[in-house]
Amino acid sequence: MTLPEARKWKRAAPYVPASAMSAFFDHIRYVKTPDKVDSNLVQDYGITPGQAFALLSTLKFLGLTEDDGTPTPAFKLLQTGGDEFKSSLREILQRAYSDLFSRLDVSRDSQDKILNFFARNYSPATAVRATRLFLDLCGEAGIEIAAKEPSRRPRGRKTIKEDASKEHISTTEDKVPPVEEPKPEGLETGKKPLVPMVPAPSGVTVRIDSKDLVSMNPQQIQAVFEGLGKIMKHEKESEK
Repeated sequence: MTLPEARKWKRAAPYVPASAMSAFFDHIRYVKTPDKVDSNLVQDYGITPGQAFALLSTLKFLGLTEDDGTPTPAFKLLQTGGDEFKSSLREILQRAYSDLFSRLDVSRDSQDKILNFFARNYSPATAVRATRLFLDLCGEAGIEIAAKEPSRRPRGRKTIKEDASKEHISTTEDKVPPVEEPKPEGLETGKKPLVPMVPAPSGVTVRIDSKDLVSMNPQQIQAVFEGLGKIMKHEKESEK
């Protein structure tokens, strides 16, 4: 079977999530070739409503369906598996992305060059997602790619690497050990500070909060106890 010729007009570069594209490929291997591929059908295949439009646009870009949704011979070539699937997908990608392959060597060129290609020739707004899909499709087709490392992204733009939000990003703060506050001399680590209870003449018990002692230095603690001793001595002399 011959694949459809390149479109006479330029479509927007596809940017559907790679996971949705892979799910679609997996599903069509086990079903009869449909008469028409539309939004309702792809949702039956497990594609979310929010991804349906982008997927249909991608199928048209790749030449897998006509504008009215009718599957092309290329669609049937992908209802296979193994090396036959890879070989067919490789030919489809080389035809659909012919302008990119004619200008770049994806086995050597960096991810930045591919991203900039989509930004200049299609849309800066979808360049990141279009690059991500392209690299994933190349991986499925067995096309050697060099652009595996994260890109140094333009300011304010997300990186190609998936969900930055799902991975822990190491920061300088992670590498700096916490600074331990100095402990007052005479107090052992892990033990509660001594809380003296001093009986006053009126029968009221005077309590000194352990937090106060922890915040004092040894000289201040000594001064507190000396002061209490003087008060007790004075009270005993008064009782006599």
